[in-house]
Amino acid sequence: MIDHESQFLDFIVHRGVGSKDVVASSPVSYISYLNSVAKLIGRDITPALLRNESDVLKIARCISGKRKPKTIQNYCTAMRQYADMVAAKGL
Repeated sequence: MIDHESQFLDFIVHRGVGSKDVVASSPVSYISYLNSVAKLIGRDITPALLRNESDVLKIARCISGKRKPKTIQNYCTAMRQYADMVAAKGL
């Protein structure tokens, strides 16, 4: 589960994520990435869990080796956007 999921979706769309998509929807992919991370770590994605780059790196280390490096990179991109939203909205 992702706390503030609809706010996150609005946040990344307003930042232009997916604005040039032809086939897949990047914003929807970001939600999927965060849900995958939540399953891998056995915890919900919340502002308390994911506030900054340090949190992103800590989670990335935790899930390293559980998915391909490119997939982990995609997960990190989504986690950074979430952390940016947390900071921008003061959550």
